[in-house]
Amino acid sequence: MPEQLLKELAQLTAGSQELNWFAARMHGLPMLAIKPRRLPVCRKVEELANSGRQNCEAAEPAVAALASALPRLRWQQTYTAADGFSREWLDNYGWVNLISPEGLYRSEEMRLSIGYWGAGQHYDEHSHAPEETYLILAGQARFQSEGRPARDAGPGDTIRHAPHQKHAIDMVPGPLLAAAFWRGGDLLKKSELGARS
Repeated sequence: MPEQLLKELAQLTAGSQELNWFAARMHGLPMLAIKPRRLPVCRKVEELANSGRQNCEAAEPAVAALASALPRLRWQQTYTAADGFSREWLDNYGWVNLISPEGLYRSEEMRLSIGYWGAGQHYDEHSHAPEETYLILAGQARFQSEGRPARDAGPGDTIRHAPHQKHAIDMVPGPLLAAAFWRGGDLLKKSELGARS
């Protein structure tokens, strides 16, 4: 099941000029024994996948493969109530590392996470050392990236952030299901949050 998810995402990246560096490195990766973990957000991912709405034809196989792979994935959250996030916000947010130094598939040079944020949520300004490119799988959001005008993005769109470039995301109308491709140093370090709004 995770094998199919990786295959579908590799096919999506192969057709994207912004993601071809990653596409070339998504094959032949060792699979690690990871204990699965389910979070409340998994129910939202299943609902989105089963609805068949808010995605594009090219991403549908990846969204379906994600739903099928849910029982084998370790869902995580970077933030907690101690960071100032409400229980409602946390129940509508989560991500999984498909590829990373500690992911289901091991790589020291890249990280591929899939994240979900609920409709109407605001992901505060944050930054991190690795370069990051989002590939929207389903839903819509407004990306606010330092030095650029706000951009509304939907299924099939990519949004790149340079190392340490501050960015925030409004899930308008949302929800947002996106693959995040990272490369550079500190692949697993927690993002630095800016001012909370």
